[in-house]
Amino acid sequence: MEDRTALLIGASGLIGRELLTLLLQSDVYEQVTVLVRRRLPMEHEKLQQVVIDFNKLESYERYFYVDDVFSCLGTTMKKAKTKQRFIQVDYEYTMRAATLAEKCHVQSFLTVSAIGADPHSPFFYNRVKGETEEALQRLSIPSLHIFRPSLLIGKREEFRLVEKTAEWVFGRLPFLFVGKWRKYKPIEAKQVALAMFHAATACRKGIYIYESDEVAAFV
Repeated sequence: MEDRTALLIGASGLIGRELLTLLLQSDVYEQVTVLVRRRLPMEHEKLQQVVIDFNKLESYERYFYVDDVFSCLGTTMKKAKTKQRFIQVDYEYTMRAATLAEKCHVQSFLTVSAIGADPHSPFFYNRVKGETEEALQRLSIPSLHIFRPSLLIGKREEFRLVEKTAEWVFGRLPFLFVGKWRKYKPIEAKQVALAMFHAATACRKGIYIYESDEVAAFV
């Protein structure tokens, strides 16, 4: 389990930042490579930053020869502005990364999806997430882990009303999220990152999909 190598995509996001910290602090990984649009304001002896053009992802195949690939790619309709751009980031980039991971024979591919992901959903966001999950499961990767977090809690660079409202509700009315509603409880980005880390280091083969309450149960 020691001296593993990892590739992280989406390191600048809420979950990605937390996951990068875990990977760098861990004794399990000897090298962590991140593919980024702009360099992150940090340095670490184990960290290799590669500034790339995501539209030319296949040009960076050599960086996919690692043990574990973590994908925290994702955007919102507000940021994407168009459905086409949303599909490009959440579906196309994720699938191209996973296909490269398959080609380079990684041991595990771990990715962030979303609660309610369903390829047959009438809701565009959930449908794209579901279609991505479905396509990922058709690949031949020894260990595939898909995480479906509910609304994320954490320090964001931008203000998001929905997430802030969810934090307020959870803080004052936690009893709303019990029983069948448990998986809808807001979850800290740090907890999702921790779950991804533990899933990778467990080295279990197969396909695993974790609902948000299952993600919260990782210790």
